[in-house]
Amino acid sequence: MDTSKILGTMEDYKVKRVSPAQIAYQVEVMGSEITKALTVDFEKQMKNANQARIEEICQLKNMQLIDSLSEQYNLKVRLLGQPDIGSNNQLYAKEREVLEAYADNAAKKVNVGDNIQKIGDSLFVYTSQIPYEKGVGKLCFSDDTGFAIWSIVLRKSEVVKSINVVKLRDKNIK
Repeated sequence: MDTSKILGTMEDYKVKRVSPAQIAYQVEVMGSEITKALTVDFEKQMKNANQARIEEICQLKNMQLIDSLSEQYNLKVRLLGQPDIGSNNQLYAKEREVLEAYADNAAKKVNVGDNIQKIGDSLFVYTSQIPYEKGVGKLCFSDDTGFAIWSIVLRKSEVVKSINVVKLRDKNIK
């Protein structure tokens, strides 16, 4: 029996007192780390991929990193581009608004920073633009602007579980 795993699970169920600022900070940290890792993995997977594999990658199929992150943090990863604005009915309203803003700025070749939106009481959507020079938008969405973003849907409960309150207090995040 793996007692360290049991202890980790027990730690997850401990009551934690966390502030909205600590939650927002943790969403930003998690989202940033995840999107950076996804971009690196995406690039690596695309190298020397045949057309069938490229289509799979653009649909985020058979992506070990995404599967692992989804399982570990109970999150949803989406790769979004221009076509999703009008046709993707699974987007949250705020997510669609952010996507439209990213698209407007992409048309002007303006880089936009990452964005966090709170959806109800239990979800956060972290969005991050994939740099144009990566060519993901052109490759996956046939968009000459190269526009594409990562959208990470995080559950508040999972974010809270991942917070180390002592470390955040040491960083003066209260």
